[in-house]
Amino acid sequence: MEKIITVQNLRKVYKKETAVENVCFELMPGNIMGLLGTNGAGKTTTLKMITNLCSKDKGKIIIDDISLDSNPGLALSKVGAALDTPSFYQELTARENIECFARLYKNIPNGQVMELLDYVGLSTQAEKKVKKFSLGMKQRLALARAMLGQPKLIILDEPANGLDPQGQISLYRLICDMAKDKKTTFIVSSHQLHDMEKFCTDILILDKGKSILQGKTEEILSETTNIVDFILEETEVVENVLSHFRGISLTSHKGNQFTVKLESICLDEFIKKLVENNLHIRYLSMRKNSLQDLFLKLTGGVKQCIH
Repeated sequence: MEKIITVQNLRKVYKKETAVENVCFELMPGNIMGLLGTNGAGKTTTLKMITNLCSKDKGKIIIDDISLDSNPGLALSKVGAALDTPSFYQELTARENIECFARLYKNIPNGQVMELLDYVGLSTQAEKKVKKFSLGMKQRLALARAMLGQPKLIILDEPANGLDPQGQISLYRLICDMAKDKKTTFIVSSHQLHDMEKFCTDILILDKGKSILQGKTEEILSETTNIVDFILEETEVVENVLSHFRGISLTSHKGNQFTVKLESICLDEFIKKLVENNLHIRYLSMRKNSLQDLFLKLTGGVKQCIH
């Protein structure tokens, strides 16, 4: 299957500060990649280089088999984007706004504007002035604008920023539907780690401009260590007893509440060891590392993640 975008060895330096260094990834039709990182990690700079809004110092960007260097106009005709806070003509209606942007394209069918508004759930609000729109409605309108020309790749920078939980779920569901129904490929920059884990097919985490984790979301999370949260009646001897258990590591201890990582033993064996050492279990639950756990660990954030 043909790749929609290939990024190779992307690099950007501002004066003497390296913003992005050696970033590489590729995406297939219908993939949704979550671009994650702390503030200043290089996410927005990466997106701006892909959309040709800022120059790159090194690397290759190939969109739908077209080099951004050799033919930027044709390459970018395959891309729709909504970067930063959605901005529209406030005194115009939703339909009038999209029609204004549609004039910048060649051969946009007359009926496509209303089709797009209908697809993002705004057909009933088409004649309403944008100044009366909620932020969630503006985000949907921005997505409709990004869909003009039926691009194969859509880039969204913090699309859920400022939305309430219901608005976020609605927006993510719309993105998933487009990826499934239209095979549209997405790159979504976000701080919403829990949501990214649920709907992104691919993950790329940047830290100080460098890629520190990337791959298929399912594979990344399936390879993570099992974590066990448990409460024991005993507290004084537990740490000493656990220190002699092979194949585990204690990650958190507060009162009689403990969290360990099972690194080379199974849950049944761990429970057996607790019982053999006369430790009485009041509560026990096993989970996998979440994307948030990995993110905090890799970016040097909060050491403990209490669930």
